[in-house]
Amino acid sequence: MIKIKNLEFEYYERDEDENLTDMINAIRGINFDAKKGDFIAVAGRNGSGKSTFAKILNCLISPIEGTVVIGGIDAINGSDEEIMEIRKKVGMVFQNPDNQIIGSVVSEDVAFGAENIGVPEKELWERVLDALDKSGLGAKLSDRRISQLSGGEKQKTAIAGVLAMKPSCIVFDEATSMLDNESRFEILKCIKELNKKLGITVIMITHNMDELLLADYIYIMNKGRIALRGTKESVFSKKDELVSVGLEVPMIVNIKDKLIDAGVLRDRSIFSVDALVSRLKKEHPNRFYLNVKPERHNMAKKSVNPVNAILFNHVSYSYGKNEVLNDVSFSIGKGEYVAVTGKTGAGKSTLLQLIPALIKSKTGMVYVDGIDVMEKAVDLRKVRSKIGYVFQFPEQQLFAKNVYEDVVFGPRNTGVTEVEAEKRAYEAIELVGLSDEIYDMPVSKLSGGEKRRVALAGVLAMQPEYLILDEPVSGLDPEGRKNMLEIIEALHKEAGITIVMISHDIESVAKYADRRIVLEDGKTLSEGSPCDVFYDLYINGKSKSMVELPIIMQLLIKLRNEGLEVSCLTTDIDEGIERIIYVLK
Repeated sequence: MIKIKNLEFEYYERDEDENLTDMINAIRGINFDAKKGDFIAVAGRNGSGKSTFAKILNCLISPIEGTVVIGGIDAINGSDEEIMEIRKKVGMVFQNPDNQIIGSVVSEDVAFGAENIGVPEKELWERVLDALDKSGLGAKLSDRRISQLSGGEKQKTAIAGVLAMKPSCIVFDEATSMLDNESRFEILKCIKELNKKLGITVIMITHNMDELLLADYIYIMNKGRIALRGTKESVFSKKDELVSVGLEVPMIVNIKDKLIDAGVLRDRSIFSVDALVSRLKKEHPNRFYLNVKPERHNMAKKSVNPVNAILFNHVSYSYGKNEVLNDVSFSIGKGEYVAVTGKTGAGKSTLLQLIPALIKSKTGMVYVDGIDVMEKAVDLRKVRSKIGYVFQFPEQQLFAKNVYEDVVFGPRNTGVTEVEAEKRAYEAIELVGLSDEIYDMPVSKLSGGEKRRVALAGVLAMQPEYLILDEPVSGLDPEGRKNMLEIIEALHKEAGITIVMISHDIESVAKYADRRIVLEDGKTLSEGSPCDVFYDLYINGKSKSMVELPIIMQLLIKLRNEGLEVSCLTTDIDEGIERIIYVLK
C-alpha cells in the first residue's frame, strides 16, 4: 500500500525580499512500509515530524528527497491525475477540525468530499448517513449548523467527511484528542472495525499512549527520525528509550509491570484490563470468591460559601432553538481546583464562557465575587480583571509579532506602568517554564505546547484570581501534558489561584482536581470529589461505559466483580496497585 525510502523534508522561511532566513529539517531519512489492511501507529513528541509525515502521505506537501509510492503510484513525480488518485485512496483527518471543515451545515460538509469525487446523488446521501452513524454523530445532527457544534462534534464531522469518501487508507492525525473518553472509544472502535472488516489501512498519529495498543505495528519518531519501531510487545519493553524521547508506556503496561515486579503476576503478554483480570484470576484462583458484592459508598456533600466564589443559579442557555444548558446550579469556592467534565457537546465550553460574561444567559444568574455578571449595569471590565481565560485553541488568542509582545499586551492595557507591565510579562513567561530565548520568537514558530504556555503566560501576566482553562492539555505529548498540569497545580497550590478546567483527560482530573462537576445534555449529572463522582457514575448506572473511569478504578471494579475482595474507592494508581498486591499475597 505504502512504501517510503530515505524520506527527507525541510521547511524554508524567507523574509519580505525572499531571502532565506531559516531552514528546519523536519524529516530525516525515514523508511516506512504499510501493507494493505495494516493498522500502524506513529507516536512522538510535539515537533518530532509526525504531522509533516502525515501530510506527505496525502500529497499535501512534497519531500525534497527519497521515494514515496502509494498504491503503486509515485507520489513525488506523479501526474496531477495520479496525485488526485492518491488523495482518493488516502483520507486525512486533522487534529484541528477547523482546518478541514468548509460547509455551514453538518450534512453539507460530510457530503463535500464524496461529492467532489463524483459519487452519484442517491449513493451520496446513503454514504453521508452511514458516515454520520459510524462517527457517532447520528442523523439527528445532520442539519445542525457547524457554528453550533462543540469542538468534539466538529472532529466527528471531519471524520465522517473522510469516511463518506470510502478511502482505502485513512491517516488520523491526533483525531481523537478533543473527544471525551466514551466518544474516543466509539471512534477507535469504528477505526478498528474499518480496519478489520473492510481492510482499510489505518495510520494513526497519536499522543495517547493507550491508543498505541490498538496497532499491529508502532513507529516512534524523535527529531524527524524513527527512534523505535516494532510490535507493541517490543516497543513497550523499552521503557527507558521511550522516556528518553519524551513518551511513556501505556497505563495498563505500567500497572502490569508493577504487579510483575511485586511477584503477583508472571505473564508479560498483557495489554488490556480484561486480559489482566483474567490472568490474575487464573494465577490466583484461591483469592477469588463467589458473591462478592459491589462496594457501596455515600458521596460526601461539600458546602461552598457563595461569597467570594463563582455561583451558578438556575442558568439556562440556548443557541437559537438548540438548548445547551438547562437549569444549571452549582458553586465554586475560592481556592478550589474544579474540573468540569462531560461528553462532547454537553455544554462545558458554553458554561465557562458565562463566567466572564463572554456570552450572557437570559435565564438565571451567574455570580463572581457576589456580582451578577448577567446584569446589564455591571462593570464587566472590573469583573474580567479577576478572571484569566485560556481557550481550547491557544492560537486563537495569540496575535502579536512575538512572544514578549503578546504576553505584555494584557498588563499594558490595564493602566499599570510600562515597568510594571514588563515585570509581569517576564515573571509570567518564567512561571510557565519558557526560557529567555523565546522572548523575541515569532508566535508562528512555536510548537503546540509552546503556544499553550504563551497563552497561559499572557493570562497570568494579568494576575487573575480565577483561571479558566478549556482543554489545556489536549494535543500535547505526554511530557508536555505533565509539564502543563504541574504548572497549573503550582498556580493552584502556591499562588492560591482558583482553577476551573474543562478536561476529557480523566486521569489528570483524578490526580489533580479537588472537585469534579459532570454535565450531561446541559444539566448537572454529578458533582463531588473525583473519586466519589467516578464511582457514583458507574455504580449507580449514570455512566453507560466503564471507559469513563480511570484505568486503575476500572481494574479494581472488574477484579471485585470477579470475586476479589479489594476496595475500589481510589483513583490513585500506586494505592490501587498496593491494594491488589496486598489481597493477592
